[in-house]
Amino acid sequence: MKIYPKNRKTALDHDHESLIKGFGLGRDGKIYMEYQFSSNTDKRTIIAVTKTRPQTVFHTCPAVQNEKPCWHLGAISLALTNSLPIEVEIQEQEVTPSVIIKDMTQDILDKQGDFEILEVIEEDVPEEDAEIIDLPENATWLEQYGFPSAVLKKILAFRDKQENSLTDEQKARIPNPEYIQSGTELINAVSPMLYGKQGEAWEAPLLIGPKGSGKSTMAETLAAILMLPVNKIMGGIDINKDSLLGSKTLVPAEELDIITEAKLREGCKRAGIEPDVMIQRLRSSQMRVGFDPGILVQAVEKGELLVIDEVNMLIPEVTSLLHGLLDWQKTLPVSEYKTIEAPASFRLVGCMNFGYSGTKALNEAFKDRFRPVKVPHLKETLLAELISEKTKCNESVAEKLAILFKALAEGVENGDLPEAVLSVRSLFRIAREEVDGCGTLKSIATSVLTEGLEDDFEAKQTSDVIEAHLG
Repeated sequence: MKIYPKNRKTALDHDHESLIKGFGLGRDGKIYMEYQFSSNTDKRTIIAVTKTRPQTVFHTCPAVQNEKPCWHLGAISLALTNSLPIEVEIQEQEVTPSVIIKDMTQDILDKQGDFEILEVIEEDVPEEDAEIIDLPENATWLEQYGFPSAVLKKILAFRDKQENSLTDEQKARIPNPEYIQSGTELINAVSPMLYGKQGEAWEAPLLIGPKGSGKSTMAETLAAILMLPVNKIMGGIDINKDSLLGSKTLVPAEELDIITEAKLREGCKRAGIEPDVMIQRLRSSQMRVGFDPGILVQAVEKGELLVIDEVNMLIPEVTSLLHGLLDWQKTLPVSEYKTIEAPASFRLVGCMNFGYSGTKALNEAFKDRFRPVKVPHLKETLLAELISEKTKCNESVAEKLAILFKALAEGVENGDLPEAVLSVRSLFRIAREEVDGCGTLKSIATSVLTEGLEDDFEAKQTSDVIEAHLG
């Protein structure tokens, strides 16, 4: 959608300018405008725009829904340096307010900002933070996350190095970015992975959230953001030191000692035999003790991303292994091999959920090496949009399934339902089978969500929730 000079002019007329309460630079890098809903009510709302190009406006109103520019767009354009008309992408969604680190109202409207919804914490904002960053064509999708300028610069610099150093095989193992953020959790996770001027002081994020919140999908999106091939480990008692590090093994000898090779060449010469063929055969038949690296060693040596699911199910001998990788040394000692210094690109992400069978409290020394990040369930509106997009089902079906998921999540949290019922994939299955006419929405949901439960009481409880919301 385009914002025209007439939209800005309308925003500056007396009736509308008096409704504009303030502009602020958010800690997430977006520019926010807080305004009064109308002259007949004290209700306030906010609109936000990104500073990175292409620019995205987060806003919803009747005019925008009818694909017409509104005075709100004209007003938010006052905070941009672009000459009009400008093309912006509209994302109709609830705006999650950020902490405002700079009140821009004085510069724009020549008055002090009057904020109620937005929290203002004045900070010294570097001059470069106000700049608009042009994103490369292959990275325009990064704009949707609202990274602060300083973080976005580090991301782009990291990606440049990866683009030039990765092999085609490694690039093929970079996942697609499919996580949909509810707040600032992606910013909270990416930022520690790039601590320091060039990311040299990075720390590992620990993604904490309930089943079905998308921790694994978020970890893969972090990999996509930083262009890192993924290696995965699932925590458990069967994951031990040897399985992660590797073990000694016999490998073909690459070279013969000088004396043996000289004697062989002399003997072949006397016998009239080509010595190089015989030497090659001897090399391939001789064995030496070598080292077969495990997944941890491979991930570190190649400078890739290691994702550890259910990190609170790891045994102590494994967590102690990771200490050196997670502190300032960034090293991994392997007694049978060598001490490995992690390349500058290596990163680690932990994922965990409280309360699973087999989990335990993390050792404080180990936990302190992570930056904790809470991963929430998707909001109903976003979940409904995701279901509809993935399955092409009717919007009303997607909305009902999103509401059902919220009810199931509340039941799990209260201890009334098993965690097995919390699966976004199950919602996709229900929607797809409904599209194919496999039954009513209620009957399909009951089948998908209860037939895998071993406990009859849990199945009955789940059926009752489905009945209450889809009956």
